[in-house]
Order: sequence, then C-alpha cells, then structure tokens
Amino acid sequence: MKILRIKVNGLPLYKNPFEISFCAVQRVQSNHLNSVYNLFGNIYVNTVEAFAGINASGKTTALKVVSFTSLLLNATPLNAEFIPQILGNDIATVFDIDFYADEKIFHLNSEIIKSKKQDGIPYVHIISEKLWVKSATSKVNKTNLLNFEELQPVRVRNNSDEYLPDDVSIMIAVNKQFQDKIMFVDLALFTNFNLFLPDGGSVPAEIISLLDPTIEHITVEKVNDKVITRLKFYGQKELVLLNPAELNVYLSSGTVKGVRVFSDAARVLKSGGYLIVDEVENHFNRELVASLLRLFTNKRTNPKGAVIIFSTHYPELLDELERNDSVFITRSDHGLTIDNLNFLLRRNDMKKSEVYQSNFLGGTAPKYTALAALQKSIIKSLEE
Repeated sequence: MKILRIKVNGLPLYKNPFEISFCAVQRVQSNHLNSVYNLFGNIYVNTVEAFAGINASGKTTALKVVSFTSLLLNATPLNAEFIPQILGNDIATVFDIDFYADEKIFHLNSEIIKSKKQDGIPYVHIISEKLWVKSATSKVNKTNLLNFEELQPVRVRNNSDEYLPDDVSIMIAVNKQFQDKIMFVDLALFTNFNLFLPDGGSVPAEIISLLDPTIEHITVEKVNDKVITRLKFYGQKELVLLNPAELNVYLSSGTVKGVRVFSDAARVLKSGGYLIVDEVENHFNRELVASLLRLFTNKRTNPKGAVIIFSTHYPELLDELERNDSVFITRSDHGLTIDNLNFLLRRNDMKKSEVYQSNFLGGTAPKYTALAALQKSIIKSLEE
C-alpha cells in the first residue's frame, strides 16, 4: 500500500485545509529514478519526504497528521493512548485519503469528531465513512489519478453495525482483502528520548560498525519473560543488562538512536513500508543522516519503494534531495500552513538550503525584529 495524498479539513491549528501529496509531480527523468518509485504507468511516489521549518512552525504536527492517517488506514482504535492528539474538541474533522494497493486506487472519506463523555474523558468516534475504488488502468494519468467524481462508493459505513466499534475505520474489513499490507514505523515518540526496544536477536554487525566500531556485538534475548541485552566492546568483558534503557549508560545518544533508527530502516526497506522520524538530525552528524536518506533513494537498497518521512531544522539536509516536490515547508503566521516546495520554487537548479536560509520563501528564518529585540535586551542588561 502506498499513500498518494492526505487532505484534512477541520484541524484547529491550521489556517487552511491540510493537504500533502506524496506523488512525484515534477517530471521524472530516466537518469533520476533513484528518488522515486513507479506504481504504474507514469505515476511515481517519492521515497523521501522532508518537512522543514523553523521552531514552532508545525513540523511535528504535520508528522502527527501523517501518523494519525496511517493508524486510520490500519483500522487502529482511535481511542488508544498512543494516538496523536490532533483533533479539536467538538469539531468535525474530515479526512480525504487517497492510496494505492493491489493495482487499484482508493479514496477514503472519514468524518471524525472528538467529544467528551459524561465523566469528562475525551472520546473519538467516526461519524461517517465512504470508500471509492478504481482500477489502475492505462487511462489513469496524473491529471485524473485522484478523480472519483463519476464513481459510486463501494463501501459506506453503517453505524448501526454492532460489530464495528465507532472508533475503528471500515478499513478493518478492506485490509483483509489486501495482499499488500502497509507497515508504518513511527519513531516520533522517541525524538527527545533514546530507547532501544529490540525485537530479539543480534544487531547487524554492519549497523554497529557504522555507528561505533569499538563495539563487538549487541545481542538481545528473552529469558523467562525478561529481556536480556548483552553488550561487548572489543578487548573487554561482556556486559549483561537487565533493562534495555541501561544502554544509555554505556553508549552515546547517537549510537543508541542509530541502532534503533537503522534497525527499523532495515525492516521498512524489506517490507516497502514507511519510517517516520521527527528531527532526524538529533544526535546525528550530517553524514550519518545523509547515509540514512541514501538507503531510501538508492534502488538497490530500496527496491520496494519504502518511504522515509522526516522533519528537520537544518536546511543543509535538503540539499541531499534531488527533487523539490519531496520537500514540504511548514510555516506559522496566525495559524499553521504547509506548502510543497515545488510550487514555491519552480527552479530545480538552486540550492534548497540557500533559498531556505535567505528567507526567500518567507517565514523560514527567525524574524529579524525579534532577534534585534533580544540583542537589545541583552545589551541593556549588561549596562545595568
């Protein structure tokens, strides 16, 4: 399954409807096929999607919307504790999601509302849902890819169905028919907290060598329902850790994060799924981030079209990306906005970092007046 577009009306923090497309809207040239994945015909999706913006511009919020969408498509109960909090109270929010699966194009329309129960606890329930589908034939192109106007929905939510919880999407029935399942690994929860949560077995030697060549091995095993982590440095005795969090005592934050991120990246690349990383540069140097991105832009390491979706404060990372349409600029001015760089910057020969840092796009650099006021305040305090 590949997400094509997400459009949401009714998100309280956004000035306009939230809309992002993962389709490659720029021309795809035969000598630049590494950064895209072909679904059918001339329809491609980008394998790297970046959200860039200054502090408090809505980068993390945008990732939360993508994460919420993935959970909706996976028919996850929307009242689970780990569901991102993006909905306003008593505001009907409408999700329009287009995706590709099993050589068909789908459009899901879900109207969702968050209210409070009598005991004051917030409760999310789906008011209505419809699903459209059409075959990915040779008649489908970039112009009509997301056009379902002349079609009737193939499935409509019936809220009288006692077997369908009101916080679970009708996708629960649709997913059973798909051969192509969707894998989402969301690491946004660990942006400011590094925790290695292994599935068991050994961390691949290639990942360890990339991150810290002084480590001989890291292995994980379950013994009597307990997770045992074994850590060994070259020339030293093996350490046996009864809690994976203890790795933070012996390893750098970058190494701990790297073990998690690169291990999950390998899983996602194998399945053709999605990896979400908030503030990808945290604890990583630029070359390490670039190495991670290249795993997704290289067809040899990413033959199934896995996608990494990340946010960043650092515009220099955008220069690692070949295409403008794989970059979203987040800004905040009396409400959040999100725009695809391809529509803000038509030229593809300009360095993305220079355009971003120059504030050519507007709202991508700290406000000069605010910086000048801070400098003036510090100077004044020194004179007192």
